[in-house]
Amino acid sequence: MLEFVRVEVGEGSPPGCSRCAPAVPATYHDLDRLAEDIAHAVRTPSGSVAQGLLLSGPDPFSHPALPAVVEACVSTGVPRIGIETAGTALSVHGNAAGVLAAGVRHLFVRVLSGDAATHDGLVGRPGALSGALAGIATYRAAAVEADVPCVVTGVVPVCRHVRDALPLTVAALARAGVDAVRLVEGRDPGGQAAAAIAAACDTGMVNRVWVEVSPALPLPASHALHVLDPGVSDG
Repeated sequence: MLEFVRVEVGEGSPPGCSRCAPAVPATYHDLDRLAEDIAHAVRTPSGSVAQGLLLSGPDPFSHPALPAVVEACVSTGVPRIGIETAGTALSVHGNAAGVLAAGVRHLFVRVLSGDAATHDGLVGRPGALSGALAGIATYRAAAVEADVPCVVTGVVPVCRHVRDALPLTVAALARAGVDAVRLVEGRDPGGQAAAAIAAACDTGMVNRVWVEVSPALPLPASHALHVLDPGVSDG
């Protein structure tokens, strides 16, 4: 499994459950600071370049200098560049094709629930789920048109407010065209989380999408193969 080092493009909250914690307003680091952070992050202790770099934190698509930030990533020689996003911005004309052309081949889209009312209510933006799923489809279509490979991972922070809908969420992401779904720890998964997470893994198998589970989340021993390698950033 590929390991990505993370560079946060600013301070603030990625999409998350507003009932667990209020969203923190986003502020973005300037280009010079980010270029330094990127150059430092991709260097391993042996002096080689990391396998991949992931731009995360508050949504990178809202950074005013995102093209230059991606260019700074490319200039390090890192072979794989990813962006973690709410996904909606990819539906804006030119965004998906632009990041693909710039070298972004890995997309991590954060989704709270496959139920639109739940997802949109928790992130506080009407139409957020449909925008995220449309963004995935737009990115996929742009990759086909450009004839370049890409990998899309749905990232689901698991808390007690979204836990019971995990199978529905995995199915919705599978229909949208993701390659994998990654379940990561939210504020409070709750006492019944193990059964819901196992059901989500099974739903992924039925829909031909692999479900990766953060080691911090509970999971029955029967589903141990789904546990994410502790050395891999879990989003």
